[in-house]
Amino acid sequence: MSDNPTRETPVARKIIRNTFFNIIGRFWGILTALLLTPYIIDRIGIERYGIWAITGVVTGYFGLLDFGIGTSFVRYMAEYYTLRDFRKINEAVNTGFVFYSVVAALIIVPAFYLVGPLVNLFNIPQELRSEAEFVLLLGILLFAVSGALSPFAAVPGGLQRMDITNKAAIAVSVPGIIGTIAFLEAGWGLPGLMINNAILLAAGGTVNICIAFRILPELKFNPMLCSREMFRRLSGFGVRLQIARIASMVSVNMDKLLIGYFLSIGLVAFYQLGSSIVEKTKSVALLFLSALVPAFSEIDASGGREKLVEGYLRGTKYLAFISVPLFVFVIISAPQIMRVWMGEGYEKSAWIIRITGAGWLCAVLAGVRGAVVQAIARPGMEMKAGLVAVALNLPLSIIFIARFGFMGVAFGTLIALFFSAVYGFVILHQEIRLPLRRFRETSIITAAAVCISAAVPVWGLTTVISEFAAPQGRMAGLLIFIAQAVLFFSVYLMALLYIRPLNHTDVMLLARDSAPAVRRVMARFSK
Repeated sequence: MSDNPTRETPVARKIIRNTFFNIIGRFWGILTALLLTPYIIDRIGIERYGIWAITGVVTGYFGLLDFGIGTSFVRYMAEYYTLRDFRKINEAVNTGFVFYSVVAALIIVPAFYLVGPLVNLFNIPQELRSEAEFVLLLGILLFAVSGALSPFAAVPGGLQRMDITNKAAIAVSVPGIIGTIAFLEAGWGLPGLMINNAILLAAGGTVNICIAFRILPELKFNPMLCSREMFRRLSGFGVRLQIARIASMVSVNMDKLLIGYFLSIGLVAFYQLGSSIVEKTKSVALLFLSALVPAFSEIDASGGREKLVEGYLRGTKYLAFISVPLFVFVIISAPQIMRVWMGEGYEKSAWIIRITGAGWLCAVLAGVRGAVVQAIARPGMEMKAGLVAVALNLPLSIIFIARFGFMGVAFGTLIALFFSAVYGFVILHQEIRLPLRRFRETSIITAAAVCISAAVPVWGLTTVISEFAAPQGRMAGLLIFIAQAVLFFSVYLMALLYIRPLNHTDVMLLARDSAPAVRRVMARFSK
């Protein structure tokens, strides 16, 4: 992303195209999740939904057994494809398949003996324990199988074909939605949901394998191509990123485990509902990052380190002006969001949105930094930032949950994410020899100031309405939410028109191939 947009057009066009399809796929996923969650809770109850959330946490932690290899596929496939080194691509795919197959074999047998003790760790009512054991066991088995299929699923990402990935995901999700409804209406409950996931895994895995061989004719399935050298390369890169992954999982999931252990399984459900809104917000803000890792890897493989630095600054600026207003608005409107989505009685979930949302905003703003770190094969920097989060999160959450109860656990996550993000920025600037004063080019502080100016009138409007009307019900919450959204984003856009955060190069990169009307609109935000 240099100041020569013509020279940058191929990579920039890939990023924009992939981001467009990521938007479609992500919003489809968010829409289906938001619509299905109230229905699922209505059918299985709040405690079973808490068990469902705990199952996701536990199976996620089994994913740590892969030595971080899964995080390496897209990065190295993008590099090898840029160099047209198909032999290395085949080594990577087959090495990953063999490794994950071995891991699956090692997991499956112990899983039968681990399920009972794992269920006993949490405050699950006696009458629900058999269901919890079945769901947890099947969840672990599905994880083991999905790992062996993951190298094939990574091929479209490495080739920067997120359009295919998202089309396939949407197509597979449709029978998944139908299956969810069918199993619940038939009275299968939690076991039915997990069986439905097994069917989806089989269908999705088949589709991903077919796609991989279709878009990459040079791809060969031959376990004999498994390479010890390739394993060392993938794991050497991935192990360091694994620490950052652990930090993210601790921040996302450890709170639920602590609540389930110290408090109750029902409160896990309230935390899950609030954190799921934060996760959806985070996924929207990070839509274009999945397109950046292979694109930046392509640039780095071509020897364009200066372009990476420019891409980091420019990409973080774009991310700031998208993510900061999105998170600030969700934090302000959290009570209305929960009222519209789930109805009355979910105030605890609204507070989880507000507390953890502030922490995850810090993590999201470091997203482009993480893409650069992966592209330049310096995962140790991400590992160090992750260690900061882990070292702070767990002890602070335990202390705060003992002191303040349900809300306290979220404050530990907020503090850990903040200091981890700050530390990550500092060490990246040291690595690429970029003066910290150039951090102002990321516009994070500017975006925050603009959002504060937009948040003040929204806060005033909400205070007045709550003082004099005390609205109740989903329809009242929806009307307040719409009023908040119109006021907040109107003030925000007017402020952007005043400060004009873009320049000519930004307009050319973002709207070069767009319609003239789009370019004229973009130009109004340009100096």
